[in-house]
Amino acid sequence: MAAAAPAARHGFETDLRAALQTASEANVPKTVNARNKIFASWVAFCESLGKHPSLCDVLGHQNKLSYLLVFGHRYRKHGRNSGQNAVRAGTVASALLAVGEGITNLGYPDPRKLAPGNPRNHPVLAAYLKRLGDEDGPSTRVYPANVTILRTLPDVLDFDHVTHGQINRCIINITIVAFFWLLRPAEYLHVSDEPQSRSQAFLLRDVGFEIEGRLYNASQAPLNDLNDVAKIAKATLTFNDQKNAVRGEQVSHRATDDTSDWALCPCKALGRVVLHLLQNGATPDTPLYTVYNGYGPTGRSAVTPAFITNAIRHAATALEPTTGVDPWLLSARSLRPGGATALLCAGVPGDAIQLLGRWKSHAMLEYLRVQALTHAQNFAQRMLDHGSYTFSQQPRFDDNIPIPNEAPATFLALLDAEEDE
Repeated sequence: MAAAAPAARHGFETDLRAALQTASEANVPKTVNARNKIFASWVAFCESLGKHPSLCDVLGHQNKLSYLLVFGHRYRKHGRNSGQNAVRAGTVASALLAVGEGITNLGYPDPRKLAPGNPRNHPVLAAYLKRLGDEDGPSTRVYPANVTILRTLPDVLDFDHVTHGQINRCIINITIVAFFWLLRPAEYLHVSDEPQSRSQAFLLRDVGFEIEGRLYNASQAPLNDLNDVAKIAKATLTFNDQKNAVRGEQVSHRATDDTSDWALCPCKALGRVVLHLLQNGATPDTPLYTVYNGYGPTGRSAVTPAFITNAIRHAATALEPTTGVDPWLLSARSLRPGGATALLCAGVPGDAIQLLGRWKSHAMLEYLRVQALTHAQNFAQRMLDHGSYTFSQQPRFDDNIPIPNEAPATFLALLDAEEDE
């Protein structure tokens, strides 16, 4: 650009700054902060060995790679902290990615790669990460929560408690929603005080209903009481800011035939959540996890993963002889694989479940429309009918966690996938 006219050079530089700003916004602060901490650990590691963090003072690609392997090996055992438990292969790969990006930011080639400009990892590193993945047994996968556990929640939660009664009502409703839509905790719960994470919680404006043949956004839906909620025939969530989702994609469920007081129905459960928000004057930007209970300076509380974890473990305790599920292996993350397992037990193809749950899969799935798929196949009813799956009794923390007794024998790999918020 040195030979370009001043006006052209100025325009180029202005557009470059704008493009770089756009690129920087692709990573939310939580992700950037995590990568910075990992690279700081790498810097400390290199300093302890008397080496520059770029490895510019290490001769030979193989020698540079050896430092990465040692760092990865130690990170596998302890993560960033010496007191942390062993982490999974995907976490190690992400840590080495942060190291590689940090080195390239210093102006040096990424030692992970086979050669500069080659996108493939060095064969030795690829083999190392593959072996780590092979060592990650299913015992590290969260246990799924089934329909039997969900049905027991109303029996173990106190609705008359002064401060937690309304929260407990929301816990039941939001748990059912998460189960049927296969949601990650950050998509339906208040996960931290950080302003951003890779997935954002659904807001009131992201919800739609079909009531007596008409479509409504939740903020304008004619919901005044539970009788109106019972009229909801279809409920829709619009995925605007969630991980692995096509922005603006809509996922709908039809109502199930469950007529119990706390119907295990995605439409009625979501309707009950919305009814509570509307009755308290919530704005369209209000997260679905918000509870108006008159508590604290704002009169509002938020449902967190700890609330969900405590509730489903409490419900699962008495059911362990029936379900085969150790309650201490359940958490707020159990609802996502729980709903997926119900679909698998109902004989729904794995590709369809990967699409609905937004698990990474074959590129061909990008051309399918999840809205039409879930609507046509009436997945919610099938999940309800087949969601009471059980497990064979196993010792706690057994390395050979069984698949559900009712499940096809070929589905284990789908659920054995590392998840984040």
